[in-house]
Amino acid sequence: MSRQIVPGIHWLQECATDLSHYMDDDEPPDWYEPGEEVHIPQSVYLIEDERSLLFDTFSPASTERVLDSIDDILDGGTLDYLVVSHPDVPHAGNTMAIMNEYPDVTLVAPAYGQAHELYHLENGMLVEEGDTIELGKYTVEFHEAPFLDSAIHLWMSEQTTETLFTVDWQGFPHLGSKCLHFVDEFDHDLTREQLLQFHGRVMFWLQYVDAEKLNREIDFVIEKHDPEIVAPSHGNVIREGATEQLSMMKDVVRQIRTNGRIGTFG
Repeated sequence: MSRQIVPGIHWLQECATDLSHYMDDDEPPDWYEPGEEVHIPQSVYLIEDERSLLFDTFSPASTERVLDSIDDILDGGTLDYLVVSHPDVPHAGNTMAIMNEYPDVTLVAPAYGQAHELYHLENGMLVEEGDTIELGKYTVEFHEAPFLDSAIHLWMSEQTTETLFTVDWQGFPHLGSKCLHFVDEFDHDLTREQLLQFHGRVMFWLQYVDAEKLNREIDFVIEKHDPEIVAPSHGNVIREGATEQLSMMKDVVRQIRTNGRIGTFG
């Protein structure tokens, strides 16, 4: 399953395990519709230009899906760059399978952190804040991740479209009927409660942060990037009101810091 965000930038999504049982309680959230499946998606992004670039890989559960999608989008052409945001299974789980399929691909990985050899990243092209790759009409730029899940971690932006790829940040569940739907195509606005359902379960460390200091970092990210499009790894693509949606995370951070983690998935 894939969809173009803009011409040449493709969004691939895996809607995995049904998590609706977490919503079927005495006070289900307003956005939830009983009887519908609920997913925390996995999203990866493929830029098709004079040179092609894949950002993240899905988990091994979707090896055939990602390989088939790449081949279909590139119409049998070559993949030039494979970027791994961080060595977590949903993001890097198909790295070797993709490299075996495209033996001339350049592996791109974060320069941050240590022990890259544990993840077979030591021979990759290691990038950090401000490094760029020109693909043709599109240019990607790499950034030190301000909110990270691993010491070896990076974000990416695309300069022409002002798209910010936020990896684990800005994740949220959606109804099963909304797989590969842009947020502006939902029947409702993206809510703080959706953002809380993901970050309050997955990003456990938010319960320990200095909330106001972290929220100043959110303001800095918005001011620095001012994105037109936000493309998260665990949410649907935001193409309207991107900065306003990023700003909603400030209330989510305060709530998790005050009330603690809301639970886990699993």
